Amino acid sequence: MAVKSFQKWIEAYNADNTHPTKQPFFIHQATSYAYKNAETQRGVKKIVKPTISGLVFLQGTVKSIQKFLSQYFPQYHLVNDRCHGRPASIRDTIMQPFMNVLKAHPEQVTLLNAPIEKFAKDHVKLRVLTGPFKDYEGYIIRINRNRQLVFDFAGRAVALRGVHQEDFEVAE
Repeated sequence: MAVKSFQKWIEAYNADNTHPTKQPFFIHQATSYAYKNAETQRGVKKIVKPTISGLVFLQGTVKSIQKFLSQYFPQYHLVNDRCHGRPASIRDTIMQPFMNVLKAHPEQVTLLNAPIEKFAKDHVKLRVLTGPFKDYEGYIIRINRNRQLVFDFAGRAVALRGVHQEDFEVAE
């Protein structure tokens, strides 16, 4: 519920021309389908909801986003990177391909609850050489009978399906 209200508020903020700058944001949403009437199993409705409750990506520097949140949303805060203990920051070169794949094929991305260290154990770190995730580094792990690239994304482990046909090299 908090993500929906935040999304409505920030869309209104960006539409308002009195603010000097707009605040770009991104919310990872998953799509599922369910019967309109479960008893008769007739009709299908599309359900779109945030993948991780309360997770919104904001674009900008850490200082500018902290200032924006403290000014307009003092109850919200930036998520800390588990490894470094400071607010998580994702470079635009990593975030843009991630957002593009999420918009085109959201079913290929899975946000995992386990830390990346769990997946790094007994695996070789690889670098992707081709495709939309070129230069990403991670581990090829079998999840649900499918080989997926698991990589660190601001302190969270993220798994990508459909990368097994890409070219890789061992990352030193």
